[in-house]
Amino acid sequence: MIKAVKILNLTSVFLFTVVLIFIYAYLPISVDLNIEGIENIHKHRFFYYSIAIFLIINILVRVILNLSFKTVSENVLAWLTSFIFIMNVYITFLIGFVGVWNNSTHISPSNYSYLNFLGPIFIIIWVGGLIFLVVKRR
Repeated sequence: MIKAVKILNLTSVFLFTVVLIFIYAYLPISVDLNIEGIENIHKHRFFYYSIAIFLIINILVRVILNLSFKTVSENVLAWLTSFIFIMNVYITFLIGFVGVWNNSTHISPSNYSYLNFLGPIFIIIWVGGLIFLVVKRR
């Protein structure tokens, strides 16, 4: 089970990299994040900030998992490790939405607004699955 989760995590890193490079290629020079208090940023900064946020979240979650959960069963550890996959996919969806938001063609961002909600839905499903796994174990 752990090997399957590690393959999923590696796949999510590859997916993030491909989506980020693809979005970066089509972004205009000035990226609009549509966040209060933040003006447009240069696409190079968006690229590097995205990588930095991705790395920080991955390293932080891995450190917390390695320090906190050493005595749990293999199935629970695999399930906890799958949180990295969920977060990577969520960040990939957000990067994709920023790319659609700043697209210079006639793609409406409202058609892709569901990308913002898929991450929290995946996290809720993940937490529900973890609760089920822990209750089933008892």
